[in-house]
Amino acid sequence: MSEGFSISQLTDYLNRMELKLARVDQEKEIVELAFHGKHGQWRMVVGIQQSGDVRKLMLVVPHFNTLGEKKRLECLEALMAVNYRIALGKFGLDLVDGEVRLEETIPLANNTLTFEQFRLAFGAMMQTVSLYHSLLSRIIYGNATVQEALRACEQEYFQQTSEGSNTSVTIAQPTNGEQHTTTDGPDLNVDDVMEEVTRLLQERQD
Repeated sequence: MSEGFSISQLTDYLNRMELKLARVDQEKEIVELAFHGKHGQWRMVVGIQQSGDVRKLMLVVPHFNTLGEKKRLECLEALMAVNYRIALGKFGLDLVDGEVRLEETIPLANNTLTFEQFRLAFGAMMQTVSLYHSLLSRIIYGNATVQEALRACEQEYFQQTSEGSNTSVTIAQPTNGEQHTTTDGPDLNVDDVMEEVTRLLQERQD
């Protein structure tokens, strides 16, 4: 495409993944997706940012959790530990309202992004939500230590993976109440995703 990676290509990639789009803002180049599943309801915002001559792909999971004063230091320590573990994405905290969000921004080299690169980045973000959705609750309400909470989240996730059960995610359909379920197969195994995303990012930096 002459204009490079655009909102139309972004929506095309999401449609190819058979994901239902909750909202599309053509002017701001932002797409919002809403998910319903065993981890509760959560959203992901995917969009394109323009900063000077550089365009970037933005992936954000807003309101992953909200932190109050209770065990805030322990929760921040746990989030820092997760940031150290994952190859793509980082958790951040809004000091004003306590919002915890997961986000990543990827420069679009030559203003392009292949479908496979996008799928791996998107899959990595979803895997992180699946892995650590209960992390802060285990610390705040379950009185687990940081190490105990991290270990419990990861053991639970990988136990489910080793049992061969596919991860099923239900996509919210706000217009007519219908729901669409898509299944992540073995190609979205977290180890494979992290390894491949790391390799792709390294190649783009070379």
